[in-house]
Amino acid sequence: MAQHPLVRTYVEAAELHGQASVEGKHRAANTQYARLITAWRELRAQGKDGRSALTGLLQDSNPRVRLWAASHALEFAPVLAEAELERLALGPAGVVRLDAEMTLSEWRAGNMKFTED
Repeated sequence: MAQHPLVRTYVEAAELHGQASVEGKHRAANTQYARLITAWRELRAQGKDGRSALTGLLQDSNPRVRLWAASHALEFAPVLAEAELERLALGPAGVVRLDAEMTLSEWRAGNMKFTED
């Protein structure tokens, strides 16, 4: 089954953001972050179909994609999202693990907001 162009953009931006961040290429990381957030907002606006697309990405082969999808899915599928973040937080040492740990910590502390700002 062909992947929706918006989902492809989300996946590509998540992968490239992670790669640029690790390489210290901050402008490139910021560019990919902007693409990722735009795709997330558009998926979010699609309601059930967008939510389904994001939860489907919790099975992606790339841990960076799963990290972003889980972070965004906390808003509407907290049980699934937390489970994936917990798996990532138990993974190999690195940025993905640290980000998963921090995301869970901030979520559980009530500090995460899902706004259009």
